[in-house]
Amino acid sequence: TGAADLDRLMRATSTCLAAVTLAGVLAALVLLPRRTPLWWAAVGSAAVIATVLAFSGPLLLIPLGLAAAAYCFQIFARRRPARGRGLQEDHA
Repeated sequence: TGAADLDRLMRATSTCLAAVTLAGVLAALVLLPRRTPLWWAAVGSAAVIATVLAFSGPLLLIPLGLAAAAYCFQIFARRRPARGRGLQEDHA
């Protein structure tokens, strides 16, 4: 039914949002000065977000799959020669 599909879509979207938020908070932990009040707030936030993600269950496969696909794309893009680069240098 439509309501069940909407429920699944909302849960999947929420899981992806929480995963991206956790990634941002973990990046903040790297960037912030260690053992400051703001750093400890980020530690607490990361713990809460990780707990929320733990309750997502199998829906965690969605952001993990998207992250794996993005990683594979980056590797593929690095190995592939860029088109059009160097053409202007040859004609100049």
